[in-house]
Amino acid sequence: MTVIPTRWKTTIQDQLDDARRRVEAAGRQLATGDGGRALQAAYPAVVAAATVRVWLEAPPWARPLPPEQMQGMVREAFPSRFAALAVLDLRDVLTSPWTAAAAGPYVDEARAFVKETGERVATWLGQG
Repeated sequence: MTVIPTRWKTTIQDQLDDARRRVEAAGRQLATGDGGRALQAAYPAVVAAATVRVWLEAPPWARPLPPEQMQGMVREAFPSRFAALAVLDLRDVLTSPWTAAAAGPYVDEARAFVKETGERVATWLGQG
């Protein structure tokens, strides 16, 4: 069983808390009809949750990954809709006008992804 340093437990929880806040913000933006801002909030939530997933797979305190490898693994961990966005020019995607109806499935996917990541973290930390 891997011993998880306290500092990393805190970092993982902070990253996941940030993802949850961003998903909540995305939901609020969606409720006001602003799909563009909802997507702008949801995307970093997915990045945060994907980062946590990579840390669970390759604990950084055991063997740090080179930045390029880490970035690639994070993108590979994205859920399907966001994986498709990641191959596009994000600046254009995130600044384009999005209707709430168009952004809704992305926010739903981000919410589910963050929730599932939280469940994985709870299980994983329970082992350490």
